Amino acid sequence: MARVFLIMAALMVAATACGGDPEENSGGDAYRNEAQVMPLGEWVAGDLDADGGDRTDWKAIEVDGSRKINVELNADEKGAAVDVRVYDRYGYPLGSVARPAGAEGPVKVTIKAKRDGRYFIMIQQKSGVATAYSLRATVGDNSDVPTPDF
Repeated sequence: MARVFLIMAALMVAATACGGDPEENSGGDAYRNEAQVMPLGEWVAGDLDADGGDRTDWKAIEVDGSRKINVELNADEKGAAVDVRVYDRYGYPLGSVARPAGAEGPVKVTIKAKRDGRYFIMIQQKSGVATAYSLRATVGDNSDVPTPDF
């Protein structure tokens, strides 16, 4: 009888140690090497659902020369906490902004690109309800932030 309880306890410990993959339903953009190139100056749409296995999306942009990069995010659901992070081609973090749950309106992060090439943007839901989002990357000093109408 004690052996049965011991086996059951071991199985319960093993089952709780095996968490689900937070990106199991992400669909091809969950990791930096799968980043989808997005056009500069245009809004692109995406979806995040941390509880449903789609916690992270990666995008890539191509920049010519040393310039300022502005990245803007607008999440549809107020209850979603979303982080936006910008990385260089080697994966070195250059800047980030957090949109906490309950926030309204877009958030923006601006970084200085020191050279031309590919830069990466990670959009990650930290908590809250599933949400659609709009993302735009621009270069230069201006970035009027009218929110897109999808």
